Amino acid sequence: MLDLSGTRVKIDRAKTHLDDFDRQVKDIKAACRDAVVGKRDENQSEYVFCIERVPTLDPVLSATLGDAIHNLRASLDHLAWQTIIAAGGQPSDNTNFPILDVPPTPDRFGRSRPQIPPGISTKLREILDEMQPYKRTNPATHELFVIHHLDIGDKHRQLLVAIVGVTSLAWFGELKPVAVNVGPYEDGAEICRFLRSNGGDTEDQFQPTISFDVRLNEPIAGGPWSQMLSASHLVRRSLTYIENEVIPRFTDYFRVI
Repeated sequence: MLDLSGTRVKIDRAKTHLDDFDRQVKDIKAACRDAVVGKRDENQSEYVFCIERVPTLDPVLSATLGDAIHNLRASLDHLAWQTIIAAGGQPSDNTNFPILDVPPTPDRFGRSRPQIPPGISTKLREILDEMQPYKRTNPATHELFVIHHLDIGDKHRQLLVAIVGVTSLAWFGELKPVAVNVGPYEDGAEICRFLRSNGGDTEDQFQPTISFDVRLNEPIAGGPWSQMLSASHLVRRSLTYIENEVIPRFTDYFRVI
């Protein structure tokens, strides 16, 4: 039987840290919304929206997020440890859950599948292979790749770089955006510009809906598109993948053997 008690505890701790992070970020998002000011650029016939004052981010925010990330990565190593035991083996100091962006070197039979040291069955290796980042066209977008490399950076190098940025921009009417700055920002920085039409004074009431959040300004955070996600959303994607894709495949295996 596969014992998931340690894995579950680690995942629950990650959720607690993410909830704590979200509570701290709530006031920051509100402060950003309140700091948006609009003006007309008569020379360019454009509406310009700026952020007057950018809230300061406490480094504890980065540490809290790093704790969530580390617990998620550790939950996988706990899963690997218990997988060896459930399969009748003895874990070693090398036992870990592999997360690979390139396939392993083929064995003498020409098979290229990841392994959990000191060794698991062919079927378990096939299951492990199915969820590896190298299975995707762009491994850097894989939920496990993101959590693995963010964890390495946070543990061994420096605190994760958190910034205030835009996560969405919405508006009504026929005006079109001509420039959008998604962040990071300094006080007084432009957020977006809209080309003015030939309409009347009603355009003076034009106000786009700008959603701010705390994002990760980390190149390894899943590629450019992932860096547009809020930091919490980015990490929760990995959490969901572990809960919905990784754990069920291992539990289903031990349920039927």
